[in-house]
Amino acid sequence: MLFPLLQFAAGVSLLLLGVQLLRQGLVALGRSYLEIMIRRATATPWQGFLWGTVATALVQSSTAVTVLTVGLVDGGVISFYQSLGVILGANVGTCVTVQFLALKLSKIALPALVTSIPLILAPSTRAAGTACLGSGLIFSSLDLMASSLLPFKDSPALLGLLSAAATSPWQGILAGTLLTGFLHSSSVVAGMAMVLAGHGVLPPLAALHIVLGANIGTCLTALIAALFSSRAAKRTALAHLVINAAGAILCLPFLPPALYFLNWLTPDLPRQVAHFHTLFNLVSSLAALPFAGLLAWLLETLLPD
Repeated sequence: MLFPLLQFAAGVSLLLLGVQLLRQGLVALGRSYLEIMIRRATATPWQGFLWGTVATALVQSSTAVTVLTVGLVDGGVISFYQSLGVILGANVGTCVTVQFLALKLSKIALPALVTSIPLILAPSTRAAGTACLGSGLIFSSLDLMASSLLPFKDSPALLGLLSAAATSPWQGILAGTLLTGFLHSSSVVAGMAMVLAGHGVLPPLAALHIVLGANIGTCLTALIAALFSSRAAKRTALAHLVINAAGAILCLPFLPPALYFLNWLTPDLPRQVAHFHTLFNLVSSLAALPFAGLLAWLLETLLPD
């Protein structure tokens, strides 16, 4: 049983590396546009929401967009109130990554890896090659993790352990939060939940709990980045945590009917997890947008300049 565990750990490591390389490549390709997009989020939270969504979908990293937003608030380029829409948009934009992981494109893994080599060697196409290499590693890692789970599919001990996350939502949320905080990637944690659920190792409800936790854990990097920044930057990072944590808690009572809806959408469990991730972030962000002004006032009261 040791070899499958090492194989699964190798798959997780490749997935993490692949997501990071994909982001690095896309950030390098879109760097000149990223800050411009966030700077344009100056009128209303809805405008910030739009540009935050586009910017995050472009670079495949809500963490990068959130940390950059914290930096712009710290530098006085945009206000704390203007940053709220960007943060909510970043939550939605990151769903593109998880939907990408749900695609069954393992056949393109090897061609993507081979294609990335000449692209990386040429300076003018290095960013595109890095993104291509990341894509290849992502789909290779998903197959590696999936094959490593076969010996554990009927393991009573593992099934009992993972079922605890389904019966105790707080354990599942805590697991997702801690894993995301450790790996610095909610997409990787969501991808792990998709693979585990798809192979019957993780109950579907437990996978949703872990996704909720991943949405909370993704706030930790921005919180760390804001530790030695201005009060306005601290408020921005704290707002991200408050929005995601409140959304997760309020969502809990609706998980059973959400499972019925997801089953109606698709019988494919990995896609159900990906769709839940998208629906949760979209609904919670849109629900929070009308209260952006109230949240800004509350945090400015708690953390005055």
